[in-house]
Amino acid sequence: MHLPPFKLERYFAKYEFNTEYLLCSSDCEAMSIADLLALEPGSAEKFQNVWLGYTESQGSPSLRREIANLYTTIQPEDVLVHTGAGEAIYLFMYAAFKKGDHVIVHSPGYQSLAEVARAVGCDVSPWRAREQDGWVLDLDELRHLMRTNTKGIIINTPHNPTGYLMSRADFEAVNKFAQEKT
Repeated sequence: MHLPPFKLERYFAKYEFNTEYLLCSSDCEAMSIADLLALEPGSAEKFQNVWLGYTESQGSPSLRREIANLYTTIQPEDVLVHTGAGEAIYLFMYAAFKKGDHVIVHSPGYQSLAEVARAVGCDVSPWRAREQDGWVLDLDELRHLMRTNTKGIIINTPHNPTGYLMSRADFEAVNKFAQEKT
């Protein structure tokens, strides 16, 4: 498989660790482990007992249990833990799509959302969010992008890089539309 260079990663490689104010990062603020552990009483002792060996391939059972507790409709066995978005995007797209499928991808966006689908052999149509519209996706445009071989609609919300958060009503409308078309 050949993926083109990820422009965002090339940018970070050049500037991330030598620029005083970097306003484009979506990761958390850096801090020491000591500062992090100081936020919760007793956490230093718990941290010293963390197992650093292999865990189950789906992720730590206790972590999957805590993630499932955030929802009302899933169980820990429904949860897969990944080490970053890139791994999850890659695994999902290689499991869900095949060569010749059509995929609609929220754009602009994290480059791998489109590039991994292209590497699978999918035809990718960008669903463009526009600054002049407050980065809101046009649901009518989605209807025009659909094809008989469309196998996925990839939405990134909260959106990276704009920070746009799709409304619940729009999310439900997209979900309903996708269910009707499958």
